[in-house]
Amino acid sequence: MKSKLLIILTLVLLFPFLTIADIPGRYELLVPNVPPPAHSLDIVHIVEVFSFDCGHCYHFNRDIYPKLKEKFGDKIELIPKPIGWRGHDPGRLFYIAESKGKGHDVMMMIFQLVFDGGLREQMFSRDKLQFVAKKHGLENEFKTMMDSPEIIGKMNEGIQYSESRRINSTPTLIIEDSIMPIRDYSNLVTIISALLK
Repeated sequence: MKSKLLIILTLVLLFPFLTIADIPGRYELLVPNVPPPAHSLDIVHIVEVFSFDCGHCYHFNRDIYPKLKEKFGDKIELIPKPIGWRGHDPGRLFYIAESKGKGHDVMMMIFQLVFDGGLREQMFSRDKLQFVAKKHGLENEFKTMMDSPEIIGKMNEGIQYSESRRINSTPTLIIEDSIMPIRDYSNLVTIISALLK
C-alpha cells in the first residue's frame, strides 16, 4: 500500500514536468499553473498585457500577430489587456471600442499616432482620444462611457490581472494562463502548433 501511495505521489509531483516536456519552445511557466497537454486544444487563448506607449507592443500588434492570425485563423484568440501605467484613458477608449467591435482598429490608430505621428505625450489627453473616437464613430460612447463603472471596472480588472501575475514589462503574452513565451514569431508558432489538436 505504501509503495502505491509513493508511486501516485511521485506521478502527481512529476505531472507538471511531464506536461512541460510535451510543449516545445522558449517560455516560462506561471507557477503553479500547468500548461495544457500537447495537441489538446481547439483554440489557443493568448492574453496580451500591453501599453500604448510601448514600441514592442506596437510591433507585436502590427507585425507579429497578423502573421499568426494568417497562419492559424480562428484557432487563436488574442485577448488584449491595456495596463495603463502612464494613464488609463487610452485603455478606457480601447474597451469602449472593443464593446462595439472596433477595439483592434482603435488600438492600431492610437499606436500609429503615438509612434508614427509623433504624439507620444499627447495621446494620453482626452482631446486627442476624442479625435480617435470620432474617427471611429464612437463620439457619443466616448462622452457617456469613459467614466462609467463598467469601463473603469475593465481597466481595474486588467491591472489586477497583471499584478496577480507579477507582470512588470510590456508586452507580456500569456498563453492559456500558464505559458509566458518569448514573443518572436517562430517561437509562438512552435508553441501554438504544439497545443492545437
